[in-house]
Amino acid sequence: MKLSKLILTIAIGLFLLVTLESCNEKNTESKQTETVLPKISKEKFENEAWEMEKKYWAYAQKNDTVAYKKLWHNDFIGRPGNGDEFVNKSMVSNWIPELHSDPNIKFSYKLYRKVTNAIDDVVIVFYDVDTILTDKENNIVEKYSSAMLHTWRKYDDGWVILGGTSADKNQNIPKE
Repeated sequence: MKLSKLILTIAIGLFLLVTLESCNEKNTESKQTETVLPKISKEKFENEAWEMEKKYWAYAQKNDTVAYKKLWHNDFIGRPGNGDEFVNKSMVSNWIPELHSDPNIKFSYKLYRKVTNAIDDVVIVFYDVDTILTDKENNIVEKYSSAMLHTWRKYDDGWVILGGTSADKNQNIPKE
């Protein structure tokens, strides 16, 4: 009888030892896969993404569609505010040459940062932009405002836009 109690005690002890070891934090089988991110603050990530928005508009102002297109992820999908169509990377710069088609009209802009939110290596940026078209005497020919949203992701080689949308803030919405 004493031998069977000893065997039972050893068996329970081994069972508890195996159970505790499987719960040990060093056991990688039970842990979720974690992405190792650089030690960068949320605010710094958000500010970096905001600086990328400034580049986005500077490239548009310079009519530099080559640099502009490098800001976009190859699998980008978005919905510009000028229609119901969705666009991919191949179509993102189509609006820029039109802004520069009349040599008598100068394109400029003013940005209004609203909200940024960093989640790991992704930053969502909400902002407004005034698009301003002036003539040679610096008279405003056209001015309109848009609400913008871009989702940026930081990779080892830099930031790219994953998705986005915009809306014309001046448009009157018809009552139904």
